Amino acid sequence: MQEPIDVLIVGGGLVGLTLVNALRGSRLSVRLIDGQSPPQLSARAAGSCQGHALVAGVSPRVSAINLASEALLKRIGAWPAPAAQQCAYNQMSVWDSRGTASIQFDADLAVADHLGTIIENDQLTQALFDRGLSVDEAQIDYDHGVEAIERIDGGYRVSLVGGESISCKLLVGADGGASTVRALTQVKTLEWSYQQAALVTTIETQAPHQGVARQCFTSVGALAFLPLANPRHCSVVWSTATTAELLALDDRQLCQRLTQSSEAVLGEVLAVDQRFSFPLRQRHALRYIQPGLALIGDAAHTIHPLAGQGANLGFADAQALAMVLQQCRFNGLQPGDMTLLRSYEQARHPTNLLMAAVMEGIKRVFDTDDPGVNWLRNLGLSLLNQQSTLKGMVAKLAAGA
Repeated sequence: MQEPIDVLIVGGGLVGLTLVNALRGSRLSVRLIDGQSPPQLSARAAGSCQGHALVAGVSPRVSAINLASEALLKRIGAWPAPAAQQCAYNQMSVWDSRGTASIQFDADLAVADHLGTIIENDQLTQALFDRGLSVDEAQIDYDHGVEAIERIDGGYRVSLVGGESISCKLLVGADGGASTVRALTQVKTLEWSYQQAALVTTIETQAPHQGVARQCFTSVGALAFLPLANPRHCSVVWSTATTAELLALDDRQLCQRLTQSSEAVLGEVLAVDQRFSFPLRQRHALRYIQPGLALIGDAAHTIHPLAGQGANLGFADAQALAMVLQQCRFNGLQPGDMTLLRSYEQARHPTNLLMAAVMEGIKRVFDTDDPGVNWLRNLGLSLLNQQSTLKGMVAKLAAGA
C-alpha cells in the first residue's frame, strides 16, 4: 500500500495555493490536486475603445485585497510584480442613492498609506502557482479531478478520475462554493439563494477615480466601482435581481444606466467592456472540520460580495490552518488530529460567521424601500460619518487589522 501523505489539498485556486505556500518549511508531505488546467495567463488585448465598446485589457474578475491579506501574500513571496494590473485604494466612499447620507473612510483612519489593493484574480493565482512550485514539501497536480472519497483509519482515501488513489492524513477542501469535498464527506451547510446575480464588467469613466473605491446602494442592489491601474478605468460589480435585463442592454444603454445609477459620481460612463454574471448565494458549513478533514475558503463559507471580503476570509482561513499544521513537528500530533483542527475552527468560525451576519444585515437594511427604515438608515450613516473613532474601527476592520 502507498504510504499516506500528510496533507492533500483539493482545489488549486487562490486559497488552496495560499495554503501550499504557507506550509513551506513544515516538513509535512503536501499534495494539491485540481480538476482544471494549470494557471496560465492569457495574452491580453491592447486597450482600445470604439464608440461605447471598451476593450480594457483587464480580467473582469478582480478582488479587493485588504492589508492583512497583502501582508500574508508578501510574506510567502506570492505578491504579484508591480507590473501586474493592480491599484492601491486609499479611500472608500459609500452612499445611499435613496437618501442624502454618505460616508468616507480614509487610509489615515487605519493608520496606513492605503486601505487595500484591487488586483486581478488570475494575476494572484499565477503568482501563487509560480511560488508554490518551489515548495520542497509540495507536489502540485492539475487536470486531476476527484471521483470518490472514502474515510479510512487515520484519514481519507481519494480516488481520482483516471484511476489513481491517494491516501492522506488530512484532506483539505479548498475547492470553492460547489465543493466536491464538502458534498462527498456530507458536511452540512446552512444556505439560501439571494435571488440575485452579480453583473461584472470594466468601464471607462469621464473623470479619474483618484484611487477611491466607491459603492452606491441603488434601489435594485449594491453597485461598486473599484479603481484599476488606468485612472479612468473601474471594475464594476453590481448585485441585483435585474441582472438578466442589464445583460440584454446594448453598450450605450448600459453606459447610461450605470451613469444614472451611480449618480454620475465619475461623470459619464463612456464605454463598457464585455460583461459577465454569477449567482449570489449565502452558504456556511455548520462545521469546518471532521477527524482528518478541514474546509477553507468558499468550500466553508460564501458571503454577499457587497464588501468584497470573500477572498480575504479565505486567505485568513489558509493562514490559520497553516499555523496549526506547522505545529505538528513540535508537538508530535498528526495533521488530521482534532486537537489541531479545533484550534483552526475556533480561530476562524466565529470571525467568518460574524462577517456573514454583518453582510446579511447590511444587505437586508439596504434592500427595503420602507420609509421608516430608509430614514433610520440615512440617520445611521450620517452619525457614523461624524464619529472619527468609530470610523477608524470600521476602517481597520475592512483593512483586516
